[in-house]
Amino acid sequence: MSAHPPSPIRRVALVGIDGSGKSTLARLLAGGPSGEQAGEGRAVLSCLRAHENPDGPLHRLSRHLDLLSREADRLGGPDLKLAVLYLQMCTYAVTERFFTGELGARVVISERHPVIDGLAYLPLYRRAIAGVAGPDRPEQVRKQLAGLDQEAVAAALAWCETLGRRLGRVPDLATVAGELVALLDLPPGDRATALAARLGTPLPDIAVFLDIDVAEALRRVRARDGAPELHERHGSLARIREGYEAALAALGPVRVHRIAAGGASPAELRAELDALIPG
Repeated sequence: MSAHPPSPIRRVALVGIDGSGKSTLARLLAGGPSGEQAGEGRAVLSCLRAHENPDGPLHRLSRHLDLLSREADRLGGPDLKLAVLYLQMCTYAVTERFFTGELGARVVISERHPVIDGLAYLPLYRRAIAGVAGPDRPEQVRKQLAGLDQEAVAAALAWCETLGRRLGRVPDLATVAGELVALLDLPPGDRATALAARLGTPLPDIAVFLDIDVAEALRRVRARDGAPELHERHGSLARIREGYEAALAALGPVRVHRIAAGGASPAELRAELDALIPG
């Protein structure tokens, strides 16, 4: 007698500008640290930081990429920052396959989503890169990489080689940012398809947009410990919010659920999401 076929995987993405409450809500949905309930059929995963997913793969690589991302913020280099962000987003496909294939998760909730966040942030990066445009930009990125932690750089380059086996071409950290912002020249409906192909990640079934006033989001960001990221300024967050609006409008079959996140408590947000998310 054959076993029952596995139930289909349902994917839910929590998206919104920094300070909207994605991380807090993800922890609440997991009932604890991100990913804790993967063995019970639900996985709550960090999209960008694989090392924050307990029992997941790519922790060492993810820590190296996180270091390079912070260094890109310190250097103020948008090309380098976007290149590292791309490598971080590419880890998500591996993480999701592990939790669904090895640990049996049938509902995957991601804090951010590689395709949606990529589309939301690319206009900001195109603007930032245009501000430092010049024929020597790739060489500047190479010089920046030469001055960073070489163990982390080696891990990033090895990941590029791994990605090249899927893509048919090894990404070049010095030029990949320009290739990514060029996707914005495509018709809006084609951008998600093109970016998903580069990232190897399917679109979610549901995108939950945690909408919040930019000033309130910035207040929350400034209350955190640690140095702000390159984009964590009022004007940048406003443009990213516009980027989310445009990205979500172009996702076709993805169901978009908008929540006013500024006035609701984390518990209220969790209750609304628990009613929305299967499993």
